[in-house]
Amino acid sequence: MAIKELFDEIGWFGALIVGLTGTSIFGWIKVWSGQFKLLKNASLATLHSQLYEKGGRYIVRGAITLSELDDLEYTWQAYKGLGGNGTGEKIYQKCRELPISDYVPNKAFKEVEDIAAEHEAKRNA
Repeated sequence: MAIKELFDEIGWFGALIVGLTGTSIFGWIKVWSGQFKLLKNASLATLHSQLYEKGGRYIVRGAITLSELDDLEYTWQAYKGLGGNGTGEKIYQKCRELPISDYVPNKAFKEVEDIAAEHEAKRNA
């Protein structure tokens, strides 16, 4: 009688899934919901770190370029959308108040470009 009641409650398709997987659709939803929460928290932590690292650098420097401000805006919007806290907003607002500076070359990127050029020259030799 229990099997008939199971079929009546979840239908043949649901019973087939329970029989084949050993769990219900609700069990899978619960598992995926937990995974989604972990991914959300990981994304929030990454965005938090980026706001603090980049924002702190710009605040210490005392200026920000337009491209840096644009990048920080995207980071802030994603952070806020995931439920980020007010401390991130304070950093973002302080960066928005910074004077806009001209392009500041990235020394680390310049080094990468130089090394890549050396490798390319060796490869073509």
